[in-house]
Amino acid sequence: MNKLFSKKEGFTLIELMIVVAIIGILAAIAIPAFINYVKRSKTSEAGANLKSLFQGAAAYYEQEHWQQGMVTAGASAAASTHCTVDDATPSWDATDAKYVVDWQNEANAASYTALNFAPADPLYFEYWVIEQDGTGDCGHPPGETDTYVFRAIGDLDNDDVESTFELAAGTNPDNALYRAPGIFTVDPLE
Repeated sequence: MNKLFSKKEGFTLIELMIVVAIIGILAAIAIPAFINYVKRSKTSEAGANLKSLFQGAAAYYEQEHWQQGMVTAGASAAASTHCTVDDATPSWDATDAKYVVDWQNEANAASYTALNFAPADPLYFEYWVIEQDGTGDCGHPPGETDTYVFRAIGDLDNDDVESTFELAAGTNPDNALYRAPGIFTVDPLE
């Protein structure tokens, strides 16, 4: 009976080393996959906000814009349509941390406001509006294939390598603003 209680059982060193090796292999696979998953979740912001910028630009393009002030009796006045906004360059820098934009004091607030773009949520990306003529104007003709480029630039892991997302927009033969079917990306996960 004493032999039964005195027998010691446990894991051998080889068994422990095998378990440690298996855990190491699983970690080597899981950690990079998790990091890429986090980056992909951050990049979803860019696509949604670029589409929001386009929708605002399309609405602005179709609206009537009055360039004159008060019109006196007997004078003629005409509304302008097919207008674009000035270029908008963000005043914040993209990092791996979210940034809360103060839209009231943003340098290009007029362009962002005209496009109804002012996300309340903090942002990972910088958002650029590039009007191909350089300045916003009215009376764009139909068939311009390069009216706008909406760009999102981010640095998701703060390594000075930036990811870029671009959505191009032009006018069709009916003079309505349309967008490219997809978003052009450069180093989306850096």
